[in-house]
Amino acid sequence: MIYNILNSIFKIFFSLFIIINCVGCFVVFLLIPEWIQTEDIITPSLIGETHQNAMSIVMKAGLALDSQIEHKTSPIEHKTQKTVYAKGIVMTQSPLSKTKIKRSKLIRIVLSSGAEMNSVPNVVGKDIQAAEKILQELQFRRGYVTTVYSNQYPKENTVIAQTPLANTVLQRSGAVSLLLSLGARPQVFEMPNLKGMLVNNVRSILESHGFKIQSVDYVLHPEMPQGQIISHQPAMGTLIHVGQQVNLEVSGSHRNQNKRGNFYVIRYDVLIVGDKPKHLEIHIEDELGKRKVVDTYYESSMKIRKPYKISGNARISIYEDGQRVKHQEIK
Repeated sequence: MIYNILNSIFKIFFSLFIIINCVGCFVVFLLIPEWIQTEDIITPSLIGETHQNAMSIVMKAGLALDSQIEHKTSPIEHKTQKTVYAKGIVMTQSPLSKTKIKRSKLIRIVLSSGAEMNSVPNVVGKDIQAAEKILQELQFRRGYVTTVYSNQYPKENTVIAQTPLANTVLQRSGAVSLLLSLGARPQVFEMPNLKGMLVNNVRSILESHGFKIQSVDYVLHPEMPQGQIISHQPAMGTLIHVGQQVNLEVSGSHRNQNKRGNFYVIRYDVLIVGDKPKHLEIHIEDELGKRKVVDTYYESSMKIRKPYKISGNARISIYEDGQRVKHQEIK
């Protein structure tokens, strides 16, 4: 009895073994070769296409897209500062186009989610350095900059207006253009007629109103006495603004003997280091007025030993590249 049962069990297991082996042989020798011998398909280019177009192109090629689609922020084109890919456009694909793949392999794509957006900050009232720092921290860049005079914003280089306006939503790396103040609008006057007036009187009047006397040139005049103004620039009737420089031509005739002055030797050593030249100016201010006697660029070291006529108490100032380096009073 037990023998018959064991014999039956053995026959069942043996039959199952035979069946499994037959199925295995079928898979190994028939199905797998069929899969291996499937024809390769060249992947089409999907970059720059919409998701819908990409699906259609892939289906026509006998392939399929992966259902898991990734979305990423589009890169920014450097010159135009605009997004390279609009929202919903294919940016990358894997495998790349013109790659040979099996029909069963899925193609993965990455779609553009557009540009990262941010709210534009308010930089009106800030100086240009502070405004640029704020824009950079929020990943914006400075656009065009224009300047105008502004009495409302008298401090120079203060932001008066901006485009786009504050709180406008703008893509990151977008440009914000600024309008800067040149300071308060300068006061404008009409140049009066100074001819015949004494230079010392005119000097105090002009300087008290914010004007600067650039030069006073003395020339002999047959009719006008010492110290009277012969002519001036800007001329009478010209519109001039505060801070503008005025040049005077003053009569130097009929000087008294005691006002002819004496010669004084100005001594100064110009030291040049490297190849950069130095701009040297020497100013003399005495009873004859204020004048610039040297205005020269020196490219090599030089010892200046030159006499100049001065009258009465005098002040001598020497400037290098606009900076006063020596001041001397002579009594």
